[in-house]
Amino acid sequence: MKKILLLITGVLFAFAFDWSGKVNWSISYNAAKDVAKKEHKLVMVDVSLSHCPPCRYLAQHVYTDDKVANYINSHFVPVFYLADQDNLPTEVQNYFTGSTPTILFIKPNGELFSAIYGARPPQIFLKGLKEIEQKFKGNK
Repeated sequence: MKKILLLITGVLFAFAFDWSGKVNWSISYNAAKDVAKKEHKLVMVDVSLSHCPPCRYLAQHVYTDDKVANYINSHFVPVFYLADQDNLPTEVQNYFTGSTPTILFIKPNGELFSAIYGARPPQIFLKGLKEIEQKFKGNK
């Protein structure tokens, strides 16, 4: 009986992975677009897969980094999708190539502005975020 309970507990923990880190993810792409329009920001869409090691690395080591999370929360309107579990909005599907993780930066009008493919350590990811945001601010 103990072995069965341990097995069930192990299975539950395997599926109870926290993808959010310290990022304040929007509840939907449309909600993120609405906020992005009002605040003149890019929508940051993370498209991951549940069994993708680089995706889990982002969740465990990058999105939990205070500097990265604070920068994302201040300069972007983030939204997160698991491509193998969630229905991707049509606009996101149009830009998603199938590689994960894919982080899309979409203008409030729905136009793709930039993208990051793959995972990076927090300080390198943050540098990329800053470059994208500065380029966006310069193109207004």
